[in-house]
Amino acid sequence: MMQRDRVPFIGRCLIAGGLIAVGLAACGSNGPKTTAAGNGRPVGAPAATASTTQAGAEPCTFSGATDPAQAGADAPTRLLTDVRVGVHDCYERVTFELKPRAGDAEGPVGWKAAYEPGPVTEDGSGRTVPVKGTAYLVVHMNAQGVDLTKADAPATYTGPASIEAAGATRIQQVRRTGDFEGVLTWVIGLDRTRPFHVSPQDNPARVVVDVGD
Repeated sequence: MMQRDRVPFIGRCLIAGGLIAVGLAACGSNGPKTTAAGNGRPVGAPAATASTTQAGAEPCTFSGATDPAQAGADAPTRLLTDVRVGVHDCYERVTFELKPRAGDAEGPVGWKAAYEPGPVTEDGSGRTVPVKGTAYLVVHMNAQGVDLTKADAPATYTGPASIEAAGATRIQQVRRTGDFEGVLTWVIGLDRTRPFHVSPQDNPARVVVDVGD
């Protein structure tokens, strides 16, 4: 009796196994695709090439000129607190951040920017200051890096006097060349003469210099 029942049992198992295999094949061809965790693409599908522009973001654009520019000539003296260099797709940026002196109201910063021929010299002393690059965009601001209204004249900017940003190709160096009689001077050394655009910003007060192609 046991010998007669063995064959039918095995047959039933094979039939059941075949049905399961067919069912899995049907799911693989007609059922919903399984996605890999975290990236939303079908398992086994090649990863999409990363885009340099985020979905919905505007493409990088820049407009500027090489002519001298200035604004806020009558603005009171401000105090420098920070200098930053940033790299973007189609331009590079230098940001000077400032604050008012004690008793002064918030407001614009007086500035002017223009290309000047080398060699670069220090305000007051006239000493030659080496700056990397072949073109020199000089930025003057009605500002100081120390607060002379206080007895001990504390420094309000304690960062480096020379900055070279990793990844920057247009901006070779940003260097302070003067803090003299209420005029703060920084030179942006560039690989060549390039169009630039200066945009004052508020909260906090900033002078933003963009250099593009």
